[in-house]
Amino acid sequence: MSGQRHATVVAAASLCLTLTPLAGIFQGLGWTIPVLLTVTVVATAGSLMRSAGRGQGLQTLAMVAALLILMTALFNGGTAIAFLIPTPDTLGHWLSVMGVGINDIIVMAPPVEASGGILFLTMMGVGMVAILHDMFIVGLRTPALSGLTLLTMYLVPVSVAPEATAWFWFVLPAVAYLWVLADDNLRRVSGFGHRFTGHGQLVGPRFPSPLAATARTTGAVFVAVTLILLAVIPTNTSGLVDQVARGYGDGPGQGDGEFGDVDPWAQLEGSLKRSDPVDLLRVETDDPSPRYLRMHVADVLTNDGFGPAEYDDLDPLGALTFSGGTVFEATVENLRMGTAVLPVYGRPTEVDLDDGWGVDPATGVIVGDGDGLADVDGYSFSYTDPDWDANVLDEAGEMDPGDPRYDRNTAHPDVPELTARVEDILAGADTTHEKTLAIMDFLSPANDFVYSLDTADAGHDEAILNFLDTRQGYCQQYAAALAWMLREADVPARVIIGLSQGRRSDDIWTLTSDDYHAWVEVYFEGPGWVAFDPTPASGVPNSVSLPWAAEPSDEPTDGAPTSAPADPGATAEPDDAPTLADELQSEDEQAAEGGAIGDEPVGSSPAWLALLVLLAVPLLPALWRSGLRRSRLGAKRLSAQSAWDETVDLSADYGVALNDSLTPRQAAAALATAAPGAKEPADALASAVEFDRYSSRDADTTRLPAAVADLRVSLERSVHPKQRIRARLWPASLAATLTERRGRANRLAALRSRMRGPRRSNARRDQAVTGRP
Repeated sequence: MSGQRHATVVAAASLCLTLTPLAGIFQGLGWTIPVLLTVTVVATAGSLMRSAGRGQGLQTLAMVAALLILMTALFNGGTAIAFLIPTPDTLGHWLSVMGVGINDIIVMAPPVEASGGILFLTMMGVGMVAILHDMFIVGLRTPALSGLTLLTMYLVPVSVAPEATAWFWFVLPAVAYLWVLADDNLRRVSGFGHRFTGHGQLVGPRFPSPLAATARTTGAVFVAVTLILLAVIPTNTSGLVDQVARGYGDGPGQGDGEFGDVDPWAQLEGSLKRSDPVDLLRVETDDPSPRYLRMHVADVLTNDGFGPAEYDDLDPLGALTFSGGTVFEATVENLRMGTAVLPVYGRPTEVDLDDGWGVDPATGVIVGDGDGLADVDGYSFSYTDPDWDANVLDEAGEMDPGDPRYDRNTAHPDVPELTARVEDILAGADTTHEKTLAIMDFLSPANDFVYSLDTADAGHDEAILNFLDTRQGYCQQYAAALAWMLREADVPARVIIGLSQGRRSDDIWTLTSDDYHAWVEVYFEGPGWVAFDPTPASGVPNSVSLPWAAEPSDEPTDGAPTSAPADPGATAEPDDAPTLADELQSEDEQAAEGGAIGDEPVGSSPAWLALLVLLAVPLLPALWRSGLRRSRLGAKRLSAQSAWDETVDLSADYGVALNDSLTPRQAAAALATAAPGAKEPADALASAVEFDRYSSRDADTTRLPAAVADLRVSLERSVHPKQRIRARLWPASLAATLTERRGRANRLAALRSRMRGPRRSNARRDQAVTGRP
């Protein structure tokens, strides 16, 4: 492999090592294929141009062109020529995809699915960084600048979602950078030909340098200290995107950004998955138990699910009417809500806002112009919220198919598999109320449906079939399933996106980002649109029991409907039933007590294990020294010489200098002078080693371990406490031992080199080794 090809491989591989933080951003490992493909395509294009002998300018253009062709092949939207050549329409499509990706980054919480706009932004960003990385390392031969590209690849995902990444993932980017520098230095040195060692021997370019061991030790200490500092120093836990989105204002509703609704579903999902819920609204009402705050109506159904239509041709707020029932008053303080629609209870009869707001006649949604609620500090409104009797709903008729609203609220994709399932579930159900309750019973935990913010894909093209097969999802999936299945039965139904009840303090209700919720409205002739909530109450913080819709039963159902309680005040769930908020609070308390949540102990996090390992690093010298002492004085190795070696090392640890020229007896005298209590054990050890050296018999070692222990106690008592701590934790004798071993290895290498005989050289007798005649 040529030098440039080798450098290209090193550049691409080092960049791939830095992609590990993306594992905390995306779900699964599906993102690795397109991202690694991007790096490969860019590296291959640059390598081919270098093989053709082209300059850096053409190399860069080739890599950019290769990246654009790849992005066109994967994200062309049917606008490219031959699926590979981008057109102006392709660029417009890319801008649209980028906009979706940016919105998803702001409102969605990781891990996210590697698709759509987020994947586009990731591949484009990785491709641009790969071009710069290749140019720094291979083209310009300035590998030090590659630290900027590697740092970029690490910092971007960490800044976007710090809670989804781990600090110890910094190790791989650091290793990648050191690899790039070392490889470039080796290639440069190799170009100089053979070199000399410190002993005057001519060796090959890859022979280890005499300073290699020192460099490795210094590098290891530097990395260890850096990781310890990263683990100990407090860090900022807010991501870059969070800070940009929040702003830096000090007024009400500022400093934390406004919650808009670029995409209501994305807003709902991102809010529910936020790790730090925030307050949105504060409501004061004379309604003793207000229900859900209604915002968006999603009544357009496609294979991907429900979505809201455009709110056009608005009626003025004066078109709101009173249809009977108790009228309640509500006053709302806007804390952070910036939506274009107005959150309201039930059926508003009057709203205190200016003419910039209107009512969508098809859905009843109140919509504002301009910036919507972003410019509204507060508002008040009157409303009614009837308690429907289950018997009234049982006897209510269905919407006339000739009604202009019928087609809009019953339209659905043709999914034969779903049609068959709905027919089985609704067997025996006749009225709209019975059909609604039958489907709600089917979607209950009794039939293995589980509330979870993590959804799964069963491989179907239709979102509802994925949910019905995996039986795992949250309010979006539950509400969409109920409304879709009702439409399959020709029952008008639509999905509502809004906020649940919130938490009450005195007469004030506070609603947070955790209260985003979705439910269903079903049409009954006479009562009109009536709310039903199919999501299990345990999955909805601050959920509300609707008296006309029984909570799903605990027994499996084959589709037969259940009867709702006739008493409007009856509830389907006991007052003491735990909610999701209660469960989360219980888990937090359990974690605070040092317990475990589920089967995984709290302390088993890889980050904590890595921190424990790093904290143990300063203790390694003490452990090594203790092990060496036990080895010398153990029964298998104990001798007069091993005991004397321990004596010499103890003197070095406690600051007593013993010159190599001293005899054992002179060394014992020096120890007795430094520590008066050390005279007796030092004399015993010196006599034993002298007898061992000059006698034909081995010395008696029975009392030597005790003598070493007494010597150590005497030395400890004679030194300053700081010296005592250094002797225990960072013994000086270890450095001398390492130096002696290194010297022994160098002498052995020199001896082996001399035994091999003289090496051939291109040197002449009185000339330097230059490689030239």
